Amino acid sequence: MRVLEFGRRGPTHSFFEVLLWWTVVPMVLSLFFRLVYRVRWAGRDLIPRRGPIIFAANHQSHYDPLLIGWQVADRPFLSVAQAGLFSFGPLAWLMRQVGAIPLKRGRGDVSAVRAAIAQLRAGGCVLIFPEGGRTRDGVMAPFHRGVLVLVQRTKAVVVPVAVDGTYDIWPIGRRFPRLRGRIGVQAGRPIASDELLNDPPEVALERLRRAVETMRLGLRNRMREATAGRYPADTSGDAPYWEG
Repeated sequence: MRVLEFGRRGPTHSFFEVLLWWTVVPMVLSLFFRLVYRVRWAGRDLIPRRGPIIFAANHQSHYDPLLIGWQVADRPFLSVAQAGLFSFGPLAWLMRQVGAIPLKRGRGDVSAVRAAIAQLRAGGCVLIFPEGGRTRDGVMAPFHRGVLVLVQRTKAVVVPVAVDGTYDIWPIGRRFPRLRGRIGVQAGRPIASDELLNDPPEVALERLRRAVETMRLGLRNRMREATAGRYPADTSGDAPYWEG
């Protein structure tokens, strides 16, 4: 069974970490997210079973790493998170348990980059949010170049991931999430490092950003159809960023 292939699934994680955080906990999360938010998922079969992967996703809420982690649990990752989040009690404890990498905002953080590179060179996976933080209005921000630095240094495959619906449920400024709404998550076709590095940085980042946005809009339309237009709520995220 694939779920029991602990060595393949987590080459940089211990047996206990893969068993608890990437097998048992995702089962619990699955029950919660399916019952409360009826999460829609697509693209799991596109994720490579072996080799280093950079999961590059848009960022709408604190739910995003949990949702992505649940859906790609076959390939445990380390996530790059803002250092400030490591001071929030239970959240900080959880992030340390799953090996999150703290990233200092506002300047290049060499230690965070080195930790991510080491993870990828060892055959593991890393989750990053190239926008640099959560959206404040539902619109996806431009991608930063950090993702390309990791690609250049490790030649890892990039899997674009789109999340939608979580901005309505848990936006910036809201202390606790709403217990209503709909969520969609989708992984896209893996992009080989050469495909991105052969283009100028601006072109490569736009290609990746547009791939994520296209999937996000598709998820949004399907959720609207399934809920007769109730979810997600109308926001500025209804239109693609290139029309803004």
